Amino acid sequence: MKSLLSALLMAGTVMSASAGVTGTEAESSDLQLPIYMVAFADEGEPKNSPEYAVQEYIENFNERDFEEMRKVLSDNFTNQGLNRDGSLTEVQKIDDLKRMMTNQEVIAPESQNNVITVTEMNDKFATVELITGPEGQRWKEYITLVKVGDGWKIEKIFWSFV
Repeated sequence: MKSLLSALLMAGTVMSASAGVTGTEAESSDLQLPIYMVAFADEGEPKNSPEYAVQEYIENFNERDFEEMRKVLSDNFTNQGLNRDGSLTEVQKIDDLKRMMTNQEVIAPESQNNVITVTEMNDKFATVELITGPEGQRWKEYITLVKVGDGWKIEKIFWSFV
């Protein structure tokens, strides 16, 4: 079904529908129903959703692919966390995140066990909760995204261990 829907969407099809009311002078009228193109992510999420932006961020972070991850980060991006001892980490900017990624272990997307939940969304901002990390070392990220054009960019992350 997805392939049929995708084919119709890509073609920019306009479909006609007829409706008739018996016993009246106007037996039928044609309605034009436009079908718009929607881009879907590999796993079924639209590429212009907050979930997609968070998925791109965490999968590319764990695969150490900074350039791909950077595409979903705002220019004002910040990252801060709460250590197990209750102390706060330093606020990180984009370059700090890039340095941190250089020596980390690579984790393939199918092994990441990411849980992404949109907690609030309007036409300008969204908040998402992400639970990620290997068993025994999982953490939760509270992510604020901003709407930029047709997509979403991650503005702020605050994380703590689960």
